[in-house]
Amino acid sequence: MNRVGVEVFLITGRTLKQGRGMEIGKMSQDYFEAVSVCELNQTTMSALGVKDGDPIIIETYEGSVIVHARLGRGLDPDTAFIPAGPYANVVIDADTSQSGMPAFKGVKVKIFKAENATVPSIQELLQSQE
Repeated sequence: MNRVGVEVFLITGRTLKQGRGMEIGKMSQDYFEAVSVCELNQTTMSALGVKDGDPIIIETYEGSVIVHARLGRGLDPDTAFIPAGPYANVVIDADTSQSGMPAFKGVKVKIFKAENATVPSIQELLQSQE
C-alpha cells in the first residue's frame, strides 16, 4: 500500500472550546468535538487530499491516532495543531527529560489521509490505550 503523507511539526495547547468542553465533562460530545481535531494549513490539506472534517492519521514513534482534519488559520504548511487532550497525548512522548513536563511543542509527526476510517470516541480511544 502506497500512502502519501506529509511530515510536519506538531504543537499542542489549550483552546477555548477545549476548556469549555472540559467544564461540561471530558466524556461529553462538546469535549470530543473540541479535542479530536488536527488543524492544518490549506496547502497541507491539499497535499493530503483531505477537506475539513475528513479523518487523518497522526503518527509518531510514540503511537498513532485518528482525528478530524480541520482548516487552521495562520498555520505554516510545516505545522499542525492539536488541542491538548487524550488524542494529543497518544502521540506525545511521556518522557520529561527530568523537567516534569513533556515536549508539547515541535514534535515531528507524519500525517496521512485515513481512508474509510472513523475517529474513535474518547471512551474507545482510552480503552485502546490500556
